[in-house]
Amino acid sequence: MVIKHHVTGYDKFLEFMEKLKVDEPIFVLYSGTKLDNGKSWCPDCVEAEPFIEEAVNTAPENSHFIHVEVGDRPFWKDLKCPFRINPKTKLSSLPTISRWGTQKKLEGEHLLDVELIKMLLHDDDD
Repeated sequence: MVIKHHVTGYDKFLEFMEKLKVDEPIFVLYSGTKLDNGKSWCPDCVEAEPFIEEAVNTAPENSHFIHVEVGDRPFWKDLKCPFRINPKTKLSSLPTISRWGTQKKLEGEHLLDVELIKMLLHDDDD
């Protein structure tokens, strides 16, 4: 079964990743922070959520899935947002799923395709 984690904010994300020492695959979902109603401020993130959830439930045994809420809309829209400029994350859109430590990622409308997400989660060709 996939091991799920949840982190909010850039600093907490970096701290979490620094402490996470595993040999299994690590997948990171970046999305807009959720509002009081339980939905993200990012409409694309809300739309993709059920497709992502379905695919993640098929992820390889003992892989890690980290859901990172990047922050509020003004924080994300700032071109100097650390999630955008950090070479390890280098985000250009939300939502994005990446395989940590690789260039492999899916973003935006590609996250509305369960089969594409499953391909990312099960691709062992590093």
